[in-house]
Amino acid sequence: MSYKANTRDDWENSLDRIERILSDKRQSEAAPVAADAADYPPYCNTGGYEESEKINKLQKTVTKLEANITAVDWLRVTITDLDAYAASMTDLLDDGGIFSQADMDVKWADKGLHGYDTSAAILIWRDNDYLTVGHIAKAERGRNKGGMLELTGTGCKILQLEYPHLWLELFNLLQYHDWRISRADIALDLSGEYALANGYTVPKLLAQAKINGLFQSDKLRNPNMKQSFHIAGDWSDFAIGLLSPDNYDPLEHCPAGLTAYIGNRKTADDFFRVYEKGKELLGGMAEPESVDRGWIRIEHEMSRKASGRIIPLEVMIRPDAHFAESRSGVRAIMDALRAHQTLEAAQQWQREQFKREKGLMLSKKMHWARHSYGRLVRTLIEQGIDAQDIIELLSRTSGLKEFVFDLTDPPQEYTRFKRGEA
Repeated sequence: MSYKANTRDDWENSLDRIERILSDKRQSEAAPVAADAADYPPYCNTGGYEESEKINKLQKTVTKLEANITAVDWLRVTITDLDAYAASMTDLLDDGGIFSQADMDVKWADKGLHGYDTSAAILIWRDNDYLTVGHIAKAERGRNKGGMLELTGTGCKILQLEYPHLWLELFNLLQYHDWRISRADIALDLSGEYALANGYTVPKLLAQAKINGLFQSDKLRNPNMKQSFHIAGDWSDFAIGLLSPDNYDPLEHCPAGLTAYIGNRKTADDFFRVYEKGKELLGGMAEPESVDRGWIRIEHEMSRKASGRIIPLEVMIRPDAHFAESRSGVRAIMDALRAHQTLEAAQQWQREQFKREKGLMLSKKMHWARHSYGRLVRTLIEQGIDAQDIIELLSRTSGLKEFVFDLTDPPQEYTRFKRGEA
């Protein structure tokens, strides 16, 4: 998938689609509005109505879309109105719809999902295979009557980073049809270089959470209420005293990575994950001295499990405002990063890291190819087969359509290829 630039036409096409939706709505409600006009005042004191307010809101959020240092990393929205669900699907699934413009396909299955009767997978094509980046589900009756739309971290990032005008259009579509968020994850990434320079590590953040209430809500009414904590990864050196939060070096210790969980995911509205994203992404192929091993991600998972609260759809376009809301301790980490880095630089870094997350690095592909087929290649060499013949036997007629060339000392004739260009 090639990166689609933010052209003026992109934004205008999105505005036209919203205009069309609102026009259809105006026509369907023309009679009731005319009958009730004398009894009900305008929705705003300037004499405009809800439709104009929504258009103005759309135009004002274009710049806000770019002004975030965090990103939505998971989104699940639901709706109970089947007519509104059907109207939403039209704009999502039709030719020229949001998914089509983002090169996403939809494949319906014979089974349900999350309590819904029917479901479909949202797919993208990557290196001759499909990758699932979301789901759609529907139920005609019962407790879950209505529909659901879910985007994974990859699905969210494709729209936010590669098709931001479509992400904005999706927001307005969901808002217009009164979808509501049942789950949204917001991710704050601290690059390895930044985390190391400022002393951020997973053990230190966990210690601050446990001792100083780093992730505690400022609105906590009961000061004696304790947060729950869980860990994943190999913390054994901490358990026996060989390591402590103060002497832990992410470039040297725990190569498989550490994770800390703050809160109870099953019962709480807010749940946090703090983990070494660089190690998760690069795995054992990262060089020991690579600063990427220090890259930390703080994820805030918001849900409605405990209180049934309303999570505003605005989370989609203003994640910074809702990340760890009313938790000044962890928000201070985000504020410090915003003061240190321009938003433009932050988004460029996010795009570069997203390419890594999509597995586009040749070094990663070679790493897994060596583990999967290295013994076979060595056996063929030992049997006297020429290297060129092995290449012909094992290679396909065409190369990768999209990749990141991150190998050292590339040949002078090297040319980077992406889909549709050379």
